[in-house]
Amino acid sequence: MNDTDLQPLFLEFSAGRAPSKQDFNASRMFSLLEDPFSVWCSFHAPQEEAVPEPNRYETLKIRTDRHTRDEWIKQEFPKVVFISGETETDRFKNTLAAMASGAEAIANCALWDLPQSVYGSVNLLVRNDEAPSRFGSYHYQIYQFKRAHDLKEHYALQVSLLNRVLGAIQQFTPANTHVYLKHGRVEVPYQTHLPRLERELEFWRAIRDGKARPEAHKPPKAAGAPWRVYANKVVAQSKDLLMLPGLNTEMRQCLKINGMFSTDDVARTDLHKLQEILEEPHATNSYYNAQAYLYNKPVLREKGHFPPPEKKYNLYFDFEATETFTKDSVSFVYLIGIWDKEQNKYVSFVAKTPQEELGIFEQFYDYVKDFAHTALYHWTEYEVKKMKKLAAENPSAAVKLNALCGICYDLKVAVNKAFYLPAPSFSLKAAAPAFGFNWRQDDCGAMDSMVYFTNWLKTGNDELLQKVLMYNEDDCKAMLYLEDKLKAAEVLELKP
Repeated sequence: MNDTDLQPLFLEFSAGRAPSKQDFNASRMFSLLEDPFSVWCSFHAPQEEAVPEPNRYETLKIRTDRHTRDEWIKQEFPKVVFISGETETDRFKNTLAAMASGAEAIANCALWDLPQSVYGSVNLLVRNDEAPSRFGSYHYQIYQFKRAHDLKEHYALQVSLLNRVLGAIQQFTPANTHVYLKHGRVEVPYQTHLPRLERELEFWRAIRDGKARPEAHKPPKAAGAPWRVYANKVVAQSKDLLMLPGLNTEMRQCLKINGMFSTDDVARTDLHKLQEILEEPHATNSYYNAQAYLYNKPVLREKGHFPPPEKKYNLYFDFEATETFTKDSVSFVYLIGIWDKEQNKYVSFVAKTPQEELGIFEQFYDYVKDFAHTALYHWTEYEVKKMKKLAAENPSAAVKLNALCGICYDLKVAVNKAFYLPAPSFSLKAAAPAFGFNWRQDDCGAMDSMVYFTNWLKTGNDELLQKVLMYNEDDCKAMLYLEDKLKAAEVLELKP
């Protein structure tokens, strides 16, 4: 086929236009399955409420993955055609041209079926001569690459949708698509996933057309960017049942059936009625969490767990670890940060490589000068589990690492046992802001810090490292801040 022959085909599948937000991009399958409220926001929320939050981690991961993938494709398919173009329209036209030419393999393809309002990108199309298509005595199959250990449901649905579009274009739908994961290739049977695919596309159309409004997630991540801030605000201002920890969708639906649509409704309901609707401990927990919201004060759950034991020296510490971008995917703790309560200062130990990891734990150990009179406070079990794992893998360092573990105190466990909080969960990012704590940077979270650290190693730009240190310092200070607030708070001791 020449360009003239391809024009009718282009018009058939482009409907004379480029993709718009009214069309479903296969890459949004994860959002549709896991974060449908953000999909609803993209159509129905005030557009001025969108707050861009660049995902530096995903951007770097995608860039790294693309380079690795393209090198593999060149090695396996020396005659591969890489699709490019100034616009998405050019990419689609060039993809059709490459398919019509019978190329051995076609990378970075664009596939559209805009009359059906679907489109997407394919990592690789590979020619198969076992069955014909509209292009000749051959057809193409999809090869997609994912940095994952196993096949996720959204991966399977994504490639199945792309396979459907490919089938419509070439008038032959392959029985399987191929997905390359970290540890090998899996085949995704098209017919197996077709019923679920149809249901999800129908769900998307219902969202787009205003016939369905999905539930958000719990703050502080009620939706993904750019709708996270808006969704958090909507959930909090409406006193949505999502603000109550520990309730799943079915439990919240049971409350709504019984006339309770907000935390205020739950707080003003008799506990015995709640116990008839929800199983324990969910009924009691929801009742007292709702009381905490109603009075904007912590409610005492059980005495004896808080405050933590005061020591002569009190250190609040937090780890940052890299999981993705190191050589051979080696994971290591690259930062140990400490807020020293008595010295009123932040202390940090940084490892540039996995080989330096044990060295910063040596520094951590040396900083603790008096183990008998020092307490190490952390939030969640992550830090202790990490040190125990290192101790098991490094016998020569085990004595010191186990000594550090021996004086650790999990503040999250203590707070959770002692209080019901006016917060949607007991994560530090939810609990500390409920009492007025704010992280100083909007553009540096746990995943961002990995990227800043990685770029610091490459560039030597100390401003990047300072962003990581500031984020970690705030994590450490948030623990002490919350502890102090809870010590000073007027605590309610409510009875049903």
